[in-house]
Parts: sequence; structure tokens; C-alpha cells
Amino acid sequence: MNIPLFLFILVGIILLAGIRIVYEYKRALKFRFGKYVKTLQPGFRWIIPLVETIQVVDIRVITINIVSQEVMTEDNVPCSIDGVVFFKINDPEKAVLEVEEYNFAITQLSQAALRDVCGKVELDTDPIQT
Repeated sequence: MNIPLFLFILVGIILLAGIRIVYEYKRALKFRFGKYVKTLQPGFRWIIPLVETIQVVDIRVITINIVSQEVMTEDNVPCSIDGVVFFKINDPEKAVLEVEEYNFAITQLSQAALRDVCGKVELDTDPIQT
């Protein structure tokens, strides 16, 4: 095998290894040696293999189930409550660069907000008031 053919095949493999396809409902953040470079829009994209990496973020509306939990109301009535959270990432750069594990953070914030709201409710009221 001669050297030019080997180099031609090696360059071809490197070029093909950098091909990425970003779908319409996703955005890809490009990092070069770990430093944020830019957000890639949908379409056929190419990155430099071994130098650049991408992290893909889904920008559709995402649902997360809030697990059932016991909550004490303001008048000390225990109740079990669960819920569903709908959220959408508007700025993928901030979601990835400013929050570690943004899905987990949204889940925890939603659970805390649900407990806070339910903790302010009074359930032990007398329906017949004289």
C-alpha cells in the first residue's frame, strides 16, 4: 500500500467522522476543546473530530411527572399530591452552561413550588358556618 492512498483514506475517514445532523426540534451547542463556540441550527453540520464536540438540547415542550408526596397544609392536614410539569427550553446556551443537569433542577424546583403552594392552603374548614 503506498503512502498517498493511505493518507487519502485517512483524510476521508476524518471528514466523514465529523458529520452531524441536527434535527429541526433540537439545537446543538458546539464546544472546541471544552470551550463554548456557538449554537448550531438545524441541518447538516460538520465538526472537527477530536477537537470539537456537540451537546444536543431538545427545544420541544417536555413533560416531567412530579412523584406523589405527602404535604402538610397550613392547618396541619396531611394530603398526598402529585403533578406534571410542562417546560420548554428557550435558550439552550443558558440551559447547558448556567445550570448543571437542567432537567433535574426543573424537577426539584417544581416539587418545592408544589409543596410551598399546598402548604399555604387551608383544608380543615367547617362547611356549615353559623
